[in-house]
Amino acid sequence: MSKVPKWPTLFLLLVAPIFPPAAAAQDIVVSKICQLNLAGNDVVEIEPNAPKGFNFPCFLFIPDKADRSRELYLLVETNNTGTTSDDFDVHRQKALVLVRRSYPNRMAREMSVPLLVPVFPRPATNWQAYTHALDRDTLEINEGKLKRIDLQLIAMIDHALELLRANGFKMHDKVFMHGFSASAKFCNHFAFLYPEWVKAVASGGVNGIPTLPISTRNGYTLPFPIGIADIETFTGRPFNEQAHRQIPQYIYMGYMDRNDTLPSRDAWNENEAKIIRGAIAERMMPDRWQICQTIYREKLPCAQCVTYNGVGHAIKDEMRDDLVRFFKANSGESFVAIESHVYPFVEYRQIREAHVNAIYCKGDKRLPEFVGKGLREGTYLIGIKEWMQGQDYRQLDEFVENAGFNFRLRAEGHPEIVITKSNYQGNSSMGDGEYQAFYVTFDEDQLKKMAPGVPYTLHPENKSDKYVWIVNEGVTLVRPMRYDEMIPAGLDSAILPRIELNADIRGTVKILDKITENIVLEGTEKKIHFELRAESGEIAKMPNIHFSADGLSAMELLLIICHRAKMDYRIEETTVYIESKK
Repeated sequence: MSKVPKWPTLFLLLVAPIFPPAAAAQDIVVSKICQLNLAGNDVVEIEPNAPKGFNFPCFLFIPDKADRSRELYLLVETNNTGTTSDDFDVHRQKALVLVRRSYPNRMAREMSVPLLVPVFPRPATNWQAYTHALDRDTLEINEGKLKRIDLQLIAMIDHALELLRANGFKMHDKVFMHGFSASAKFCNHFAFLYPEWVKAVASGGVNGIPTLPISTRNGYTLPFPIGIADIETFTGRPFNEQAHRQIPQYIYMGYMDRNDTLPSRDAWNENEAKIIRGAIAERMMPDRWQICQTIYREKLPCAQCVTYNGVGHAIKDEMRDDLVRFFKANSGESFVAIESHVYPFVEYRQIREAHVNAIYCKGDKRLPEFVGKGLREGTYLIGIKEWMQGQDYRQLDEFVENAGFNFRLRAEGHPEIVITKSNYQGNSSMGDGEYQAFYVTFDEDQLKKMAPGVPYTLHPENKSDKYVWIVNEGVTLVRPMRYDEMIPAGLDSAILPRIELNADIRGTVKILDKITENIVLEGTEKKIHFELRAESGEIAKMPNIHFSADGLSAMELLLIICHRAKMDYRIEETTVYIESKK
């Protein structure tokens, strides 16, 4: 069983706008440098090439307006799946979305430059290595296919440039780099490690802490990638400060962004987190971000730091337009700061009272479809009324941190069930105030205590007077009846007197329904009903079912009838349907 982090990561995949794929696009797969038959807006998959220095594929998007008559910069956007997975195809498919129809594709088309997206995995079996953020654990991998993916990216860039040049494109040696969230950390770290490769870099949603161009602060040594104290450990040379200072950088955060990775042990180990708290600040917004901006403006003359009003952990269209203008403006020899878009200011507000207005379970018709489809047995959602418009889902996480997640479920005549933070499994929302809820997953022991069909009232144990849970009157949690388990158990325990059967399937089902009419499902007042589902023509072809037996259970009788009739049974609520095999 794979080990999972004690603290789940807060580095979530950006939910970016998905644009329609460019017209006339085709997919091409290559394993070596060759001539490409380009139709315009093509996606080229470059297969892994270990002899060339990269163990994973990468995708190259070539927009139809890429001009062979002028020198172009390659735009590099590293992949960010948003989760761990040992299934490589999960990471591949997410990278394909980026290269085909997400914001990097739109940027490449608007800039008329090729786009390179590597497909680096982020394995669940080695969750501490946050590969998509190029963290220290990743840089310290010294064996296997994931060894030094930073150097593998250089090999991919080199190979992509060679392929483009072989197809008539004039390419600069240096590249543009952009990333958001985890991939923002990747490109920010990469620019420190290899400034000679980077023409300009933009990093968004950096969790309030891009790598600082200093070695110490407040008495703390700042190891890479917090700072640059030991960067030579990974480059084999002193930090190239002069080259790095000359890179135009655009580093941006949303004013509403609360996507803080400091508590996440896959993003930072305990010692790194301690250093960040002491040397910089514990609170991401605005404290840590303001300090980092001050240091960047003091140490890096070509860095532009921007805070977007009214924006959470996301890229909006106007922000994407700013990125395009930044790269275009900084294609020359000197740094040019752009005039960034200004959104209306929206004050950041916290939820202080959360009124529980619903508790949802699997199959609840009130749930949005995207939530209901993935809900598992034993997992419930505690819905609340409150939602701060203009802010993202982090407001829900923040409320849980402030108010706690401690409740007691009570039902008369049944054991009390205690809910703690260990039961909390994140949140979901529509983002517009229509639906927002918190996942709570019960363990096996808790589920055994919970009587099916019994309404339990929810009683919060608030840890604060400033942030409180309030349960609206009439809100209860009811564990659904598992009829698919209860009915076979009820039929199996019912031993029948001697049975004499000689009837067609229609009559047999009626007899079965009659002889089991007194079976009551345990813990309920529900009875079992049998119903035949078959076409008349099909029934007419079936022979009569003729047999006699003594001491059969009702379940054994059902199985014999289905076998003789060559039919199946299916349970839906309290009805057992006998129907044709599919």
